[in-house]
Amino acid sequence: MSFLYDPFGAVPDFELDERIRSRAGDCGIDLSDETVKALAHHARAVLRENEQLHLTTITEPEEFLERHLGEAFEGAAMFPADVEGSFVDVGSGNGYPGLVLGAARPGLSAVLADASVRKTAFLRAVIEDAGFKSASVLESQIQRAADLEGDGPFRLITARALGGWPKILPRLRTCLAEGGDILVWAGDEVETIIKREVWKKLRLEEKHPLPAREKSWIWRFRAA
Repeated sequence: MSFLYDPFGAVPDFELDERIRSRAGDCGIDLSDETVKALAHHARAVLRENEQLHLTTITEPEEFLERHLGEAFEGAAMFPADVEGSFVDVGSGNGYPGLVLGAARPGLSAVLADASVRKTAFLRAVIEDAGFKSASVLESQIQRAADLEGDGPFRLITARALGGWPKILPRLRTCLAEGGDILVWAGDEVETIIKREVWKKLRLEEKHPLPAREKSWIWRFRAA
């Protein structure tokens, strides 16, 4: 990958490393220097490769920081600092929120699952180049529990901007470890979706509001 252009450097006084550390601190998360540098490397890589890989529609640095990193830190803060286990980020694409969540809660090992050959190649390169620990990539289209056979059980399953998630996530409940959670970044349409028969197999545990966004939350479910 090319690393000649720094999109964040074009914004006056936008110190990406310090902004990442500060945003994590807002959620009560203390990041090491090594982790901050890894997350900054990932953010820069996403924007540098975006034109070729279509990784995000959010390219303005302030919004990028909040939507991709800040909202992932909000999800990480829903779990204690010593949480352990593995988790799968379904339809990971650009690596958010999976890489951030795993970095913020180092006891969690991230599996970034995506069907795109090019995007999974990108994620593998970022993991290696940035030195993310306990993160791996699964090149697969996850539609049902059988697609994760041999990779679970998971302490956590995450989904953000995943097409078809209302049908997919209930099918994955059997991939959860005992007491495991499903996190979904979504709007108030969830209130209607969870009334469907298939969603009765999951129980809503928590609805966490996202700062400065109307009708946007992180929804936490467990197997009923």
